[in-house]
Amino acid sequence: MLRRLLGGCCLALNFGGGAVAAEVTPEIIVTATRTPIAANRVAAATTVLTRVDIDRQHAQTLPDLLRGVAGIDIAESGGFGKTTSLFLRGTEADHVLVLVDGIRVGSASVGLTAFELLPVEQIERIEIVRGPRASRWGSEAIGGVIQIFTRRGAGDPAVGLDAGGGSFDTYSLAANTDGEIEATHYSISGAYFTSEGIDARQPVPGPFGFDQPDADGYNNASLQASVGHRFSGANEVEGFLLRASGTTQFDSVFEDETDFVQQVVGVAAVLSPHALWTIRLRAGESRDETDNFAPQGDLSSSFNTKRQEASWLNELWLASGQQITMGFDFRDETVESSADFVTSNRDNYGAFVQYLGTLGAHTLDASVRYDENETFAGETTGGIGWGYRMAAGMRLYASYGTAFKSPSFNELFFPGFGNPGLDAEKSASVEAGIEGYPDWGFWSARIYHTDVEALIVTTLDPETGDFFPDNVDDARITGLEMELRTHLDAWDLQVSASLLDPEDRATGNRLPRRARETLSLHGWHHWELTSLGGRLLAQGDRFDDLANAVRVDGYATMDLLGEFRWTDRLALRARIGNLFDKTYQTVASFNAPGRHFFLSLHYRGR
Repeated sequence: MLRRLLGGCCLALNFGGGAVAAEVTPEIIVTATRTPIAANRVAAATTVLTRVDIDRQHAQTLPDLLRGVAGIDIAESGGFGKTTSLFLRGTEADHVLVLVDGIRVGSASVGLTAFELLPVEQIERIEIVRGPRASRWGSEAIGGVIQIFTRRGAGDPAVGLDAGGGSFDTYSLAANTDGEIEATHYSISGAYFTSEGIDARQPVPGPFGFDQPDADGYNNASLQASVGHRFSGANEVEGFLLRASGTTQFDSVFEDETDFVQQVVGVAAVLSPHALWTIRLRAGESRDETDNFAPQGDLSSSFNTKRQEASWLNELWLASGQQITMGFDFRDETVESSADFVTSNRDNYGAFVQYLGTLGAHTLDASVRYDENETFAGETTGGIGWGYRMAAGMRLYASYGTAFKSPSFNELFFPGFGNPGLDAEKSASVEAGIEGYPDWGFWSARIYHTDVEALIVTTLDPETGDFFPDNVDDARITGLEMELRTHLDAWDLQVSASLLDPEDRATGNRLPRRARETLSLHGWHHWELTSLGGRLLAQGDRFDDLANAVRVDGYATMDLLGEFRWTDRLALRARIGNLFDKTYQTVASFNAPGRHFFLSLHYRGR
C-alpha cells in the first residue's frame, strides 16, 4: 500500500511543463568536495536546509528537522533529548560523518553523534551529502556527511527574540544579535529549552526489568558566537564557538539521568596568494562530555571525549573549469573516563588529492586519500563521479566510491570488553541518478548500492562466556530515492520517498531499526499575513534486533503548522504535532509523543 502511495503522490505532484514558478538557482555547497561548488555539479545527492526551512517547519530539535529528509531514518528513544540514532541510506548509525563548522563532532568513546543535544536554535544552515565521502574526509563517511553551520552575521546589525511554550510543560527562549560592520561580521546568540517530557519507556519485564512511570525531562542551555573579518582580495579569518549543556532524564535500572556538554570551538582562514591559488586553513576542538547518575542520585559513570584537529587545503586552478585540491588533515582523540581504558589517546593523519573538471556538457570529479591511524592499519579510499548536462534542464550522473569507519575507543579499549585487534569497517558504493531543473522547481531520482565488509558486532566467546566486538559481519544495501520540490503561486510543496533493502548477508535478515519505505510530504500556502502548512511522514515497519524477532509497526503522523505576521518583524507561530494522536515507536518499548502543541512569538529587527 505504501509503495502505491509513493507512486501516486509523486505523479500527483508532477504538474508538468505548464506550471509557472521562479527559476531555481543551484545552491553553492562545500561539504561534497571541501571546496565551494554548485550542487548541480556534484555526482551525489545533496540536500540543503536553511534557516528559512528551520523556521517554516517550526522545528524544536535537530532530529525533528532531519526527519523525513530523503535517505534519512531516525530512531528515537523517548522524546526530547533522548538517545537518537540516525541511519543514512541504511548504513550504521556511526557510518555518517557529522561536522559543525568544519569540525568533526561526536563521542570518540561510542562513535556516535548526539543529534538530540545539538541546539537547532543556533543553526543557520545544514548540508547533507549522501554516499561515500571518505576520499575527502576520512573515517565515518560511509553513508554520507552532514555538516551543520552555526549562525553568521551579514547585512545591517539586527536583533532577534523568540519565546514559546506548549505541551509537556515545554518552554523555549532565545535571543540573538548579528550583522556586518564594514568588513567585519559577527553573531552572538543564546537559547534555553526545557521540557518535563513524556514517560520515555514502557515497563520492561524480566529479572532485570523495571517500571518507571514518570515524565523524563530535558533542558538545554546553549551559546553561539562567531566573528570574522575580510581583508583585501579574498583573504578572510574567523573564529566560532558553539556550546550546549544541560540534563536529560530517561528510564533505566542502572542509570536514569545524564548531565551533558557539547562544545565546538575553532578558527578558520582563507588566503589567496595568487588568482589561481587559494589556501584554506582550519583548526578546532570538539568535546562530548557526560556524567551519568544512578536512580538513587549517585554519580555512576563519566565519559569525556575530546577531538582536536587541523586541516590545510590548497585549491589550484589549472585552467578554466579545471581544479586540483590537495589537503592534509590531523586529528587527535582523547578519552577521560571513570572506566580505565587500556588506551585513551590516538592520532590520525590523512592526505588527499582531488580533481574537479568541466568539459563541455560533462563534469568529472576524482579523489584519493590515505589515512594513517595509530590504532589500526592505514586505509586508502577513492572516488570518481561523472555528470552530463542534458537538454531541457536535466542532468545524469553516476559515481563510485570506497569508504571506511575506524573502530571506536569502546570497541577497541573498553576494559573487559574491547578488542584491540579490530580492523576498520570498509565499504564500496555505486550510485546513478537523474535530476531536472524545470521552471516550476526541481525533481530527482537515484538508485544506489552499498556493500559493507568487516562490520563490527558483539560476539560471544564460547570458551570464556564473555562478549567482545569482532569484524564478523557483512551487509548489502540497495535503495531508491525520489524528490520533488516546487513553488507554485502561493504554494510551496515538497515530496520525498525512499525504498530501502538493508540486508545482513550472513543471515538474510534486515538490518535493525531501518524501515524499508519512507514517504514525506510538506506543503505550505502563503497569504499576505498568514501561512498554513502541514507535514505527513509515513514509514513502514522495522525490526529492533539482528535476529528480526522483535518487530516495530509502521506508522503515519501529521503535523499542522501556522504563522501569522503582524508586521515583517513580528510573527506568531503555532504547531500541532502528531495531529491524530498516533501511538507509535521507532525503538521497541520506547514511547513517542502523542498529540502536542507549541505556540511561539518571534521578533526580528533590522
